[in-house]
Amino acid sequence: MESSPFFQSSRERLDPESVDGPVEAGADAPGDASIDAPTKDAPSTGAPRSRPDGAADAERPTLAAPAASVRGESEPGRPRVVLVLGGGGMRGMAHIGVLKALRTLGIHYDAVVGTSIGSLIGAMAAGGYSIERMEEIITGIEKQHYFKLNFSKFLLKGTRTPSMYSGRTFRERLEQILPACGFGDFDVPFFCNAVRLETGGSVFWGSPGFGDISVVDAVYSSCALPAIFEPYHDGSYHYMDGGLVDSLPLRFAKTLRPDVIIAVDLTVKQTMKMPNYKSRWVSTMMRSFEIVEDAVLENALHMHVDYNVALVQPKVGHLSRFDFDDVPHIVELGERATLEVLTSHAATRELVRATDASTGEAVEGLSCPAHPRDYVRVRIDRDACVGCGLCEMVCETDAFWAGIGRAGEEGDPKATVRKLSNYECTRDHACARNCPTGAVRLGNL
Repeated sequence: MESSPFFQSSRERLDPESVDGPVEAGADAPGDASIDAPTKDAPSTGAPRSRPDGAADAERPTLAAPAASVRGESEPGRPRVVLVLGGGGMRGMAHIGVLKALRTLGIHYDAVVGTSIGSLIGAMAAGGYSIERMEEIITGIEKQHYFKLNFSKFLLKGTRTPSMYSGRTFRERLEQILPACGFGDFDVPFFCNAVRLETGGSVFWGSPGFGDISVVDAVYSSCALPAIFEPYHDGSYHYMDGGLVDSLPLRFAKTLRPDVIIAVDLTVKQTMKMPNYKSRWVSTMMRSFEIVEDAVLENALHMHVDYNVALVQPKVGHLSRFDFDDVPHIVELGERATLEVLTSHAATRELVRATDASTGEAVEGLSCPAHPRDYVRVRIDRDACVGCGLCEMVCETDAFWAGIGRAGEEGDPKATVRKLSNYECTRDHACARNCPTGAVRLGNL
């Protein structure tokens, strides 16, 4: 397979004469109508910067050497792996469990692509943070660290205020926990996406033409939910949460030309049920965002999940985006799902080592995986089915036959299940969500 330049070390991609020098990027940005980009004469990200709380710069995390227990050195003949961490608010704490499972299985990644909360965890992982350090950081997270209402702006500007919460509060927290570096400093290439509001197009920070930005600004823009935080402004354009158009950026990951993609989707729900929707502007806005996200993700999964994509879907979809309770349990769910998928998926099971990469001790069940490949149970209530054909239309794994689509046939127009046990199902609930009568039933989720 043709090699992608992104699989070179980020430092190797720089001008050799400038590798030892600082990488120019931005400094702190003020927060008002938007989070502005740094000025051109700002200090480099490699230089010491002041902490919002006035603490010594030495206390702030800096770029560490690669964590051998997570990534290690490239091995001849080893498949190139891209890790894709999807968005989902506080459900993203499951990404820590994913990283723990990768360490246990001895599977290394060669690049990280993150969206929204996935960009935050991905930046720490690519920046050399140990898993223990990441767990320590996320366990101490509280809602007030990120959400501070814009009371003064509401009083002064009313509906003209750009967001419900202050982006400055969120950004200051990112300043404290993210590595003080630019994209060229990562030993493992890191990318995260955001949406340019003026054009509606996506950008991937860290890719050619989009690397001259501090990691803090990039992650802020990727996490800035619409109307929740102010957009990031680089002087020309405004940027918001990349999950608006691509919460699991598989298309971009494939442009890196990897051999294997490990993608973590945080949107799967165990059951498809009507949400507790309330007719209020905040509820309407958030529900609209969820509907669009579900539809976009559905299309991405159907188009881009193939035999080279190991799709990990921790069962965290029942949690709200801002559920800060029981973080250790969310981490455990991510770890459990990753172990089950990667030890059974054809693209990754040969990469699994029989010893724990962190301890060197044998791990029961890894050399001969104990987890069979998972599937989704598919059923149709024929009394409720009206034969509209939507289930066949939206299912890209051919789990249904719709009676109205059978040319030249007469008789019962109702849908039929072709795959009672669907091993290819992407678990996006597309068939159940689009069935107008609720006739589709999915199980073993």
